[in-house]
Amino acid sequence: MENTGEFFKKYVLLRTRLAPFKMKTDFETVKTVSVCDILIERAYNVNAGASVFGRYGFGPGHTVENYMSRAEAYVSALERGEYPLKGRFTEPGQALVDHSFVIRDGEAHIFYNRGYIGYEWDTMTVDTVGHAVSKDLINWRIEPPCVTVDRDLFEDYQVWSPGVAEKNGRYYMYYTGVNYNAAQAICLAESDDLYVWRKYGKNPVVKPGAWCPWDESHWSDCRDAMVFNDDDGRSYMYYCTSRYDGKGGAVPALGIAVSTDMYSWDDLGAYSFDICDHALESPFVIKRGGAYYLFYTNCGHGTSYAVSDDPVKGWKSLGTLMPYTVPPLCPANVPSCAEVFEFKGEWYISSCLREPGCEQYLELFHLFWNEDGTVSVGDRVE
Repeated sequence: MENTGEFFKKYVLLRTRLAPFKMKTDFETVKTVSVCDILIERAYNVNAGASVFGRYGFGPGHTVENYMSRAEAYVSALERGEYPLKGRFTEPGQALVDHSFVIRDGEAHIFYNRGYIGYEWDTMTVDTVGHAVSKDLINWRIEPPCVTVDRDLFEDYQVWSPGVAEKNGRYYMYYTGVNYNAAQAICLAESDDLYVWRKYGKNPVVKPGAWCPWDESHWSDCRDAMVFNDDDGRSYMYYCTSRYDGKGGAVPALGIAVSTDMYSWDDLGAYSFDICDHALESPFVIKRGGAYYLFYTNCGHGTSYAVSDDPVKGWKSLGTLMPYTVPPLCPANVPSCAEVFEFKGEWYISSCLREPGCEQYLELFHLFWNEDGTVSVGDRVE
């Protein structure tokens, strides 16, 4: 704990410098001010003795020094007439994590985890799914949250990682329901217009098979579902999980299930990659030129991808597409949560890099398909 008198002087000075920007109403300033407010206040509370430990331990960056230094850098940038968070989208005061894009009527809809800057997920629970809409991928209209936890259902603790798919004019959101023991399962909500969502009456719709050490009495991996609708009418679900390794332990895995009606899912087992040694999160599959491309978060390394001529097996790893630029403080602090989509004739890939202290924002980059079957990432959208 820093000397109370010295810290309070720094605290008041930084708040005084920030105050004039609270009179501005443009989104970039409002977003930055909200982040500074949270970081400064979090520093105050931690300096006064507030715990930084959650149910499952301690994350990187939850220190008075980190909170204050980042807030000071943002305030200094505002004073110079700069927007330090330009090109990074989130709701003011929130951290944007796992997400899903839907393109409809010339607009991009994004659904996302509403996390908390300055707090790990097990300290401030992630209990709502957010929704925002844009015509240009730069300016976003924030809509009310569309899905919440429910104490009478499997998701009585948290809701994570929405993955939205459209089929026959109806939208299906496959989200992660998390019970109080942090066991995860895939749940479903439906919508006809992307604004009003109804939870399916028989949730959860997917749990891993016997190949996975899954049990609702303790932490169990079954999250980050996305659904790809293939040309033959079958729908494939991919999700983050683990599987037994045959040696008494478990390894990161990609769970796969198939359906013809979007409600009943048949287990197709799990797939693992040798380059993935922490967790295989946020899988996303797209088909192009007859090939299936799988993008995923290779925790500890960055966003990786693979290709196959089959939606279930035969994946050939193409390596890390978006690596970290500095060594991550923990496996989660890497470019992650990638989705690939086309919008108004151009291709994009998304990324959410978690900064120390749980700052996390959406970033979009141009994506290019190369003749040799690989992809390349271009400039960030600003």
